[in-house]
Amino acid sequence: MYKLKYARKVLSFLTCSVLSVGIITAYPHLSNDGTNAEAARTIAEIQEQRKANAEKIAALEDKISVLEGDKTQEKQQAAFLEEQIDIIQENINLLNAELESLSNDIKTTETNIINLDNDIITQQTAIDENIELFKKRLCTMYMSNNDTSASIVLGSSSFYDMMSRVQMINRIAEYDDKLIDELVTTIESLEQSKTDLEREKLNLTMKLDEQKKRKEEKDAEIAVLNEKMKDTQYEIDRLAREQAELERDKADVEAEQIQLQAEEDAWYAEIERQRQEAQRLWEEEQKRKQEQLLLQQQQQQQQNNNSGNASTPVAPSQPSYIPVTPSQSGFAWPAPGFSYISSYFGPRWGRNHNGIDVGDGGIMGGACVASQSGTVIAVVNCCTHNFAKNYSCGCGGGYGNYVLISHDGTYSTIYAHMTSAWVSVGDYVKQGDTIGSIGCTGHSTGAHLHFEIRVNGVAQNPLNYVGP
Repeated sequence: MYKLKYARKVLSFLTCSVLSVGIITAYPHLSNDGTNAEAARTIAEIQEQRKANAEKIAALEDKISVLEGDKTQEKQQAAFLEEQIDIIQENINLLNAELESLSNDIKTTETNIINLDNDIITQQTAIDENIELFKKRLCTMYMSNNDTSASIVLGSSSFYDMMSRVQMINRIAEYDDKLIDELVTTIESLEQSKTDLEREKLNLTMKLDEQKKRKEEKDAEIAVLNEKMKDTQYEIDRLAREQAELERDKADVEAEQIQLQAEEDAWYAEIERQRQEAQRLWEEEQKRKQEQLLLQQQQQQQQNNNSGNASTPVAPSQPSYIPVTPSQSGFAWPAPGFSYISSYFGPRWGRNHNGIDVGDGGIMGGACVASQSGTVIAVVNCCTHNFAKNYSCGCGGGYGNYVLISHDGTYSTIYAHMTSAWVSVGDYVKQGDTIGSIGCTGHSTGAHLHFEIRVNGVAQNPLNYVGP
């Protein structure tokens, strides 16, 4: 075990430049407070942007769904208004037909009244003429000063002649009376018909006025409904335009998502390439160093034998596994035996401190364990500046020697400022496995462990997941 870890430490020094420029470049350039050291877009930034874009897409889809519901409601309202308009228009058509029928009836009645007026005038003229004729007769008879009956008797040549004259006079009188009676009856009938027709005309005119008023009311209703229909159609068009704009925005964000996915895939491809390269170098160096270490041990053994003071290599003081108790979140405290938090998550020195600092007295050289099982995806192990300082020595972007572990692709943890890391990229570690010793490398004013938990590349408050 000691040989393997010693070989890994030697390999780490030899490949420090490759890891610093390669794998560490592929993950966010980190400072002591977890901020990016460069403007270039890193995996964490890409993942954060993708998460933000996914939220945007979800919000846009919600808005589009709401607009679709509003548009459907407006269309239903438009259909309802259109149905109302059709019904009222049908009523107006019926009213128009009724108005036309009433107008025709009024015209017919007016024509009948005119014809009756003409008939009355004609009949009145005939009556007037007969009355004048009758008056002349009476006048002639009066002027002759004859007693009608005496004239008839004395003027008759015989009894038969007398009877004939009397009968003739009676018939003439009866005829005149009958003629006058018939003419008077006709005139009265015509007058009554005229009165009836005028009354009918008045009724028809009143009905016509009433129907015209109803038609005006229906026209007003249609005007109001048409205005509502116009407003509804405008709202439908507005919702359609807004929905189309949201669809365009969604398409733009989805296109950006595709681009971000391509960039992230490219980053991970580069990480995998560098990991494989580092693995190849490590295997080659391990083989060479094992041979060299064996030779050194043989030489040391020989020296010990010669001095009569034999000894064996001393393994690191920490065990390879320390039992830990995970919290409800599934994460465990990364510094067993140490609980003092010297700096919390949040604003610090004008920017955000993306983790917590565990800094008890005597923590230098203490064990740092994996908070949760996962795969090591980045390691910096070449910083030799293991002492307190109020500036950044530049190692690991300010983090000094550190280890980055990925947990199921969503969560990741960072362990920084270690004296040395005991794992390599690609190693799978279990929860509680010792991954290095706590130190003071990088930008560190004293020995402590800087610990971060990230979700999809975004730093979270570790105390929401673990506790000492």
